[in-house]
Amino acid sequence: MKIALLNVLSKKEHQMVKGYQISKGNIIFHEGDVCESIGIIISGKIDIVSYSFQGKELLINSLKAGEIFGNNLIFSSSPIYKGDVVAKDKCVVAFINKENLVNLLQNNKEFLELYLQAQSDKAKLLTGRIRLLSFPNAEERLFYYASRNHNVIEFKNVTTLAATLGVQRETLSRLLTSLVERHLIKKEKGKITVLKKKR
Repeated sequence: MKIALLNVLSKKEHQMVKGYQISKGNIIFHEGDVCESIGIIISGKIDIVSYSFQGKELLINSLKAGEIFGNNLIFSSSPIYKGDVVAKDKCVVAFINKENLVNLLQNNKEFLELYLQAQSDKAKLLTGRIRLLSFPNAEERLFYYASRNHNVIEFKNVTTLAATLGVQRETLSRLLTSLVERHLIKKEKGKITVLKKKR
């Protein structure tokens, strides 16, 4: 896959990038590790997860090929990972350490512009995630999430959707059954369509 950030690098600049293959299920960084480089996902999927005091897994972010992690931490005054960075599939990740990143940002205008664009896009996504989690219950979170996706939610399974919404799987299953009975949603395999806006 072509990755825009890497495509604008010269042959010499590519030497600043270190690529690694990571097996499915491997923890790339643990919660509490210091962030010393950014990671650019070449292929595969990566989740950033944390855990409640009860041991419940909380999905912080889910990333796919072309996306970056660590970029919101590396220049922070406290560059500590707030969750485990886990390979959900077999992944290829390109890492650029802080020193090399600064060099590229200073000397490659195209790289700088693409990096800032990625930062802006991530800020918008994180704002949306914070807004989602600010809703007090599963029903309000579901309708808000649907509204951001043209009132259609495509999902792999209920467990994955529950993690995205930050609720228990059992809670979401009961909610979906109730919403179907109230004719507020249509539920198909891997797809939920909002039929009426909740009043």
